[in-house]
Amino acid sequence: MRLLFYISAFFLFISSCYKEDKAVNSSMIENGAEITILGQENVKFGNIIEGEKVNIDFRIKNTGKGDLIISNAKASCGCTVAQLPKNLLVPGEEGEIKVTFDSKNRIGEQRKKITLMTNANPHIKILTIEGIILPSEN
Repeated sequence: MRLLFYISAFFLFISSCYKEDKAVNSSMIENGAEITILGQENVKFGNIIEGEKVNIDFRIKNTGKGDLIISNAKASCGCTVAQLPKNLLVPGEEGEIKVTFDSKNRIGEQRKKITLMTNANPHIKILTIEGIILPSEN
């Protein structure tokens, strides 16, 4: 019984010292950064024909007092891809998030969300694109 206790304590100690490498690191610590979307957070692209691609640029600005880092952008499906600014945005600096939606094999109303993970408060910002995909005449 005593041996089992020591083994359990050892594994508990080892596991508490283990740090998993995640997207958030010391540069992501909240530092007063604020992300502001210049324009709409929900863009309606209207009607398009199935197979067409839609490109939407979201203008952003760091309206806070610290450097803004967008560590990740996750789209609600594989048909939507977001390209982030290459570097951090210093206070007052603007940047672009380029979103491409591929309507291939999609028909009807579509609503896609792009979730941004940042070091701002709140840490998550959601952008939305929506429109209607009409069948192609082929």
